Amino acid sequence: MPLDPDLDRARRFVSENPPPGEILHVGLVGAHYYGFPSPDSDLDLKGMHLAPTRALLGLDDPKETHDTLQIFEGDEHDLTTHEARQALSLLLRGNGNVLERIFTPLQLFETEALEALRALAKGALSRRFHGHYRGYFGGMCREHARAPRAKSMLYAYRVALTGVHLLRAGEVRGDVVENAREYGFDGLETLVAHKRGEGEKSALPETLDAEHRARWPALEDALRDALEHSALPEEPAGAAAIDAWLVERRVESLSS
Repeated sequence: MPLDPDLDRARRFVSENPPPGEILHVGLVGAHYYGFPSPDSDLDLKGMHLAPTRALLGLDDPKETHDTLQIFEGDEHDLTTHEARQALSLLLRGNGNVLERIFTPLQLFETEALEALRALAKGALSRRFHGHYRGYFGGMCREHARAPRAKSMLYAYRVALTGVHLLRAGEVRGDVVENAREYGFDGLETLVAHKRGEGEKSALPETLDAEHRARWPALEDALRDALEHSALPEEPAGAAAIDAWLVERRVESLSS
């Protein structure tokens, strides 16, 4: 797969595997968004759908998660969408995955809902997101310790530094190299080049692994310091606005 993602093919994939409701947005995340794709990187497609309101009125609950992983036109495509109520509830609880999916610039569809979701998501920002990024960072460190690979090391950096930037600047920025330069963790280009040349499952040489593993405590400190100095509120301010928007969309769906 070329390093530049084929978004037209991704759109065809979503069209052939549609979620059970209106697509509110589908964005490309993963290595392409985070700045370290390799030729064998899959297309990691994540988004949100709105179930038909009538489907909420009967005895059976609509499917909350639409998930499919397939080889499509020669390459792996991984699509997951969550129903709006589930996704927005996760967002208000500080789920960084939902936040990043909304703000990735690599969106497959230009929808009216996307602009609204981005505005609403700004009102969902709070210090709650620290828990997501701190926990995710710890998980990536444990995963890397079991099988040291360039991919898992880059993800450890990516998760920590996305969290640092969010807490300090109040915005989502996925590019790990850009974040690393801003927050004093230069030198990731070697890791990116290794993954790009050797592939998704390539092992990390011991010397390179030791050099970057030694930075884990500093990354953890950076996350803690970002929380201590964050201007984000303790709790999200926009819960009522998100609720009102979702109700309005449900009513529109019922009357259409």
